[in-house]
Amino acid sequence: MQPYIVLRRIDNWEQIKQEAETKQRPKDYILSLQEKLKASLILPHVEPSNTDKLLSVWEGKPENWALARKLSHELDEEDIIFCDCEDSATPIATLFANRQNRPTIVAFFQNFTRLRGLASTKLLRVCRTIDLFIVCSTYQRDRLCQHLNLSESQVRFIPFCVDFNFFSPGSSAKKIRPIIASVGLENRDYRLLALATEKMDVDVRISGCSPHARQLKRSFPKVMPDNMSRRFYAWNELVQLYRDADIVVVSSFESNYASGITSLQEAVACKRPIIATKTRGLNSYLQTDAILTVEPGDVEGLKQAISYLLKNPDEAKERAERAYQIAVDRYSVEHFTNTVVDYMKDVHYARKHKSVLVSN
Repeated sequence: MQPYIVLRRIDNWEQIKQEAETKQRPKDYILSLQEKLKASLILPHVEPSNTDKLLSVWEGKPENWALARKLSHELDEEDIIFCDCEDSATPIATLFANRQNRPTIVAFFQNFTRLRGLASTKLLRVCRTIDLFIVCSTYQRDRLCQHLNLSESQVRFIPFCVDFNFFSPGSSAKKIRPIIASVGLENRDYRLLALATEKMDVDVRISGCSPHARQLKRSFPKVMPDNMSRRFYAWNELVQLYRDADIVVVSSFESNYASGITSLQEAVACKRPIIATKTRGLNSYLQTDAILTVEPGDVEGLKQAISYLLKNPDEAKERAERAYQIAVDRYSVEHFTNTVVDYMKDVHYARKHKSVLVSN
C-alpha cells in the first residue's frame, strides 16, 4: 500500500512542521497523518489547462483538476489517496471514475451541504469512486447518506481534533475586568456578541482578520462598542488569549457544517468556560453539562448565559473541567489520525479482497 495525501492548496509544510516541533504553532493533523501512514504529500503544483479551468466551475480550483488529471495517469489499485476536502476530492473522484485499476480514495468532506457541493457530487457521481467519506459533523454525515444514498459504513463521523500539547491550561495575565474572548471569522456573528455585551463591564477581545470586506461586514457591527476590540493574534498570543478569558464565546450564524469547531476545541483544551451557538453543524460537540448553548440570533439568551457564568465562577470552572475530560480522549490529534488510518487501511484491504474474489 502506497499512501498519498492530496491537498487542496500549496503550503510550506516543511516550515509548518518545524514550527510545530518548536512549539511555535499547533501540530496539524495532516503532519500526524503523514507520519502514521508514511505518506507522500501531494500539492497542486501543476499548470492547469483550459479544460481544468472549465471543470473548476463545479468544485475546487483549476490547479486541483490539473493535479487530479496528472495523478490519474500515475496511480493504480496498489495506492491509496486521502483528500483533505471537497476541493481536492471531487477532481480526484471524477477523473478516476472510469479507471478499472484506480486507487482507493478516502475523502474528508467539511461542508457537503453547500448548493455547489450538492450539485457536483450528484452530477459528477463522485460517490461511485470515493470509497469512504469522513466528516466531522453528524449533520453532514446524515445528509451525505441521505443525498447520495450511502450506507453508514461509507460515511464515518470522526470528531475533529486539537493539539492538546500546544493549547493547554495556564496562568491568566492580570486584568482589570473580566475578558470575553472569541476567535475566528468563518460564519461568525459578532453583531450578536456586541449587542449582548455592549453594556456589560467586560472586555470583549476578538481574534480575527480577513482581507475580505464582505465577510467582515456580515460578521461585525458597523461601529464596535467601546469594550470590544479585534486584531490578529499570533499562535502563542492566541493561547494566552484563551488563558486570559473568563469565558470563550463561539457566536455563529446557523450552519449545516461544524463552523466554530476549531475555536471550540482550542478553548476546551485550555479549560475555559464556553458558550456556543447551538447550530446544526456544531450540535454533536455541545454536551449540555459542559457547554452552555444559545440559539442562533438570541441576544437575550447570550446576555443571560454570559452573566450567569460570570456570577457563578465555580460552576463555570466545573463545566470547563467536564468539557476537558470529555475532549482529551476523543478530540486529540492522535485519536483523530489513528482513527482515520484504521478506516483507510480497512477500506483499502476490503477493496483489494473484493477485487481478488472477482478476478477468481
